[in-house]
Amino acid sequence: MRVDLSLKKPVGVILYQALSVTLFTLVLLTVASPVQAQLDPETRPPTEDLLPETTVSFVQVDNFRDLMGKFQASSFGQMFEEEAIANLRDGLFEEAKLAYEDVKDEVGLEVDDLMALPAGEMTFAVIVPRRKDPEFMLILELDDDTEALDRVLDRGRQFALEESGEEVTAEESTEDGIEYESFSVDGKRVKFFRLGGLLVGSTSEDELEAFVDRWAGREVEKVRPLSSNRKFITIMNRCLGSEELKPEARFFVDPIALAKSSTRGNVSAQVALNFLPALGLDGLLGIGGSMLLSEDDFESVVHAHVLLADPRSGIFEMIALKPTDVEPEPWLPANAVNYMTTSWDIDQMMSELTTIVEAFQGENAVDEWIQENINEELELDLKEDILSHLTGRVTYCQWMEPPMKFNSQVNVVAFEIENLEAFEKSIEAVVARVNRGDDGEEGSEEKIEESEYNGIRIWSQPITRIEQRMERRRERFQERAERRGRGIEGDLAQLSFENLNTPQPSFALIGNYLVFSPQSKAFIEQAIDVDQGESESLVNDTKFQSISGKMTKLLKTDMPCATMYSNPEESVKMLYEIYQSDTTQAIISRGAEENKYVAGLQGRLQDNPLPEFDELKKYFKPSGGYALSDETGYHFFMFILRGDPEEGQ
Repeated sequence: MRVDLSLKKPVGVILYQALSVTLFTLVLLTVASPVQAQLDPETRPPTEDLLPETTVSFVQVDNFRDLMGKFQASSFGQMFEEEAIANLRDGLFEEAKLAYEDVKDEVGLEVDDLMALPAGEMTFAVIVPRRKDPEFMLILELDDDTEALDRVLDRGRQFALEESGEEVTAEESTEDGIEYESFSVDGKRVKFFRLGGLLVGSTSEDELEAFVDRWAGREVEKVRPLSSNRKFITIMNRCLGSEELKPEARFFVDPIALAKSSTRGNVSAQVALNFLPALGLDGLLGIGGSMLLSEDDFESVVHAHVLLADPRSGIFEMIALKPTDVEPEPWLPANAVNYMTTSWDIDQMMSELTTIVEAFQGENAVDEWIQENINEELELDLKEDILSHLTGRVTYCQWMEPPMKFNSQVNVVAFEIENLEAFEKSIEAVVARVNRGDDGEEGSEEKIEESEYNGIRIWSQPITRIEQRMERRRERFQERAERRGRGIEGDLAQLSFENLNTPQPSFALIGNYLVFSPQSKAFIEQAIDVDQGESESLVNDTKFQSISGKMTKLLKTDMPCATMYSNPEESVKMLYEIYQSDTTQAIISRGAEENKYVAGLQGRLQDNPLPEFDELKKYFKPSGGYALSDETGYHFFMFILRGDPEEGQ
């Protein structure tokens, strides 16, 4: 295993290195022998009081076993206790254990050993000492009363010898009763200690010793703890529960500080970072969040906060999200899978975009580009004929198009229109110009065709053109498969290719919205039916009303800048139908002919068939959420309610 710890590389490489060192350390941390310590793990201060304020990335699970217990008590966890699902679950786990047998000798541990270890806190941190490269720290609370730990110790010693060519070295115990040990990874020393079931390791000897000093109550010169970091404090204070319950999991990252430190010595990356102020991205001070389970009326709650400088500038000023109504559009169908709406200040967005671009491209660069590439091509004025008619409200949703196939999930975006009559004339002009072609004459075949559904005009790409293109793709695919002789692999891919709906990009003016789907004319027709009262709308759906009612109570007099809703029942139902289809069963059967793991999976599924979806849909509960904008940035709140949404909480 080779791990480059120079850290003078882009962030992606740094994260890869961090993961490599973490996995390597995870095994070797357990090598130290337990000692009678003066410091008591049971009374250890909170981790944020022990980490330095220079921590730029922090991921923590407060108590792993407690988290798993609460998950099992949730609706989703209870689903796995259903008899049919429990039998399948146990069968799949047995298959996983059988598959693990193939690598057990290499890993050197039993599955049960690995599963028995996590007991309490799990924390990973990236620390940036001033004017130095990033260092990593791992904190684990493991079960100290199990024989599994002893077996892991033996494997850790062996692993260290195999990988680094040297044994783990031990130092004398300190006055705190801590015995440090260390090993090398490509010349980089990783130092750690074990205190009972607590394991702490770091790629920095100084940071590890400072961790112990803070624990022992000794002052660490010139570096305060993470709990004194204003960015961390602000974000974590916004992400507490309603009763200030301790979250089950938290995360925090200072992206700018992490990027700057991880690209030290990389001249091109440092030059790129110098452009951040011009884009306003240096105003991104931090991102963090928390997850809580079983809080008040909620089955789960997720907080996330994007901390921004005040005042905002550049891209963050351009985003300019405005408060908007939480009620969904009247044309949205009740079986929408995901729904989100927000509102933009169009004038401010264009003004800031112009300022940013012209700072690099020169004066009038935006206006000239729009004139040459949009206005002249489409024979209109983008700002006057299009943008001036938009209110700024933008809605996005996902919907499942029947029959259920691999690409049944449809994406939709809609824009609220202020002057519908004028905007419709602009649409007509754009369609006419596109259909005339580059030569300015009417073509023999339209690129955008117009149809009518229940009195509403729909503009779509002609289905004949799409089918011709799809057929050419199928022919090319078959030719390549025959040339390469891919056998079953080619057959499986061909089956997947054929089990697709034909996408047809379409748009229409429904109510006072321009509704566009890059995949589905069927959705446009469904939305028209809903708008005209022929199908159930999302706004009248009991599940949505339950979520919406809770959001209204939580918001009180506040207006969100974004509202979110998700109903996983529809997407899971799609997966159910796809799994049960002849095509999927053929794919599984053919895969089982060449892969023993797929064969094992197929056998378990045949022995324990899934129950009817109606028996399980009660476990897939809808979720809701919203975003607020204030002087500190954007705060996101997502939740799943307890109980049955159909009962109208």
